[in-house]
Amino acid sequence: MASKRQLKKDVIAEVMRLFDEALIIRSVADSEAMQRELEDLMDDIMVFTDDTLRRIDHPDGKDNPALVRSYYRALRQHIAENATHISDRLDQFIEGL
Repeated sequence: MASKRQLKKDVIAEVMRLFDEALIIRSVADSEAMQRELEDLMDDIMVFTDDTLRRIDHPDGKDNPALVRSYYRALRQHIAENATHISDRLDQFIEGL
C-alpha cells in the first residue's frame, strides 16, 4: 500500500489540475451566470479536497489490516469517481463556450 503522504500528494495534484482548469474557464467565460456556476464548482472542489484529506488521515478499522486495505481501496475509488465527475462538469462548461 502506498503511504498516506503519497496519496495526499496525488489527490492534491489532481485537485490542483481541476481547479486550474476551472480558473482558466472562468477567465474566458462570457456570462456572469457561467462564472457563478464555475465558482460553485470551485467551492465543490475545495470541499471535496478537505473531505478527502480528512478521510485519508482517519481510516476505519485501525487495528485490522484487512479493513484498512479495503477502506483505502474504497477511498481511491471514491476519489477517482469524484475527479471524473468534476472533470465531466468542466467539460460541459467548455462545450458551452
